[in-house]
Amino acid sequence: MSFGWKIFRLICVLQMTISALILFSSLFDFFRSPSLADVFKLLLFLLTIMLSILAVNTLNNNYPDTPVTGTQKKNFNRVFLLNFIFLAVLFGLIIGEYRQVSEIATLFNKSILELKFAYYVMLLGYVTVLIFQFVILYGLYDLRRVLYINFRKKKFEFEGIQD
Repeated sequence: MSFGWKIFRLICVLQMTISALILFSSLFDFFRSPSLADVFKLLLFLLTIMLSILAVNTLNNNYPDTPVTGTQKKNFNRVFLLNFIFLAVLFGLIIGEYRQVSEIATLFNKSILELKFAYYVMLLGYVTVLIFQFVILYGLYDLRRVLYINFRKKKFEFEGIQD
């Protein structure tokens, strides 16, 4: 396995970890004061974890030359497409979190950059998830392309035997 795919796997594991932390944070918020926004966060970050797991499983089970087919392909396509909706909602979460940090800065009569790091944790978490999400989506696209190309180039045992 090439170095690039090992980095891709590491990014997937980091994405699972960060998404799980945000998922647990949203779960605690939901139990403290239930809201529809927390339910959406729970679903969205669960979907992110699912995409990361799908990416790692596809890499482990199909690399270097087994194309994605059958139910694996159907599940892959569904989760892949749902994550584009997630990206739109994640942009909304980032904008909402930025507004909250901006309002906190206004309350303290400080600029946004003068606030303590603790006020930026969720914003940085969302931005990190967004960046990793783009990397994973592109990586999955490229992985499927590479798997198909490698499958087409693959030499089968009976092709090399000549009478």
